[in-house]
Amino acid sequence: MVTKALKGVDEGVWNAFKAQAASRGVDMAEYFGIMVEEAQKQDTRKWWNDLLSLIETRKSSLTDNDVARMKAFRKRFRMRRNVDEIRP
Repeated sequence: MVTKALKGVDEGVWNAFKAQAASRGVDMAEYFGIMVEEAQKQDTRKWWNDLLSLIETRKSSLTDNDVARMKAFRKRFRMRRNVDEIRP
């Protein structure tokens, strides 16, 4: 299946995407694939879960309050990221 259009993409974002692909010397389809691969490599959710798991299972100078604050920050960060992705 070949997708020929992306709905709801701002014209400025689309132009920036085309310019980035051109500056790298690849077509837009190939550049989109590169972006998806990079996003998969940087799975921050797994990194945070691993870090918090390590902190909870090991003796640390971090207090329970510190861990709770880190978890709260993670939740707020994820919520903001989801809101930013929804905004036009």
